[in-house]
Amino acid sequence: MSAFLKSRTVISALAVSVMAFALPASALTATQIVEKEVITQNPDGTTQTQRVSAESVIPGERIVYTLRYLNDGTEPATNLVMTMPVPKEVTFIDGSANRSGAETVYSVDGGNTFASRENLVVRGTNGASRPAKAEDITHVKWTVVGPVQSAEAGELVFKGVLK
Repeated sequence: MSAFLKSRTVISALAVSVMAFALPASALTATQIVEKEVITQNPDGTTQTQRVSAESVIPGERIVYTLRYLNDGTEPATNLVMTMPVPKEVTFIDGSANRSGAETVYSVDGGNTFASRENLVVRGTNGASRPAKAEDITHVKWTVVGPVQSAEAGELVFKGVLK
């Protein structure tokens, strides 16, 4: 698959992601953003990381998936749960989805079951299990702790590398 085609697939995969909210849909606005990280070296030898639009992504580049949410209702939102798939063309980067104020769990079976990262296992066709690797992760799910007040915004992020 060409790098251009992979880029389009990665962006499209996020656009059809599954999001579950434990509140009326009219009380929350969510926006998905796909960017890539570009690292440049400054003349003094230090590096600088920037996020730019992921219009063109080539294998090996880091992609940042962001879900920005806003409680545009008049009441606090509780039990806010959001799930995002990891596109199959992307390898999840361990630790990139952790966020204070949210419980993060992961799936390796297409979003059917979730577990904490340290408890995530993959079962082979022979019935044997092993600890899940980053490339096994298919979904990330966050449960935001505490109420999200009216007009309060937040952001959930995970990173991956295009295969």
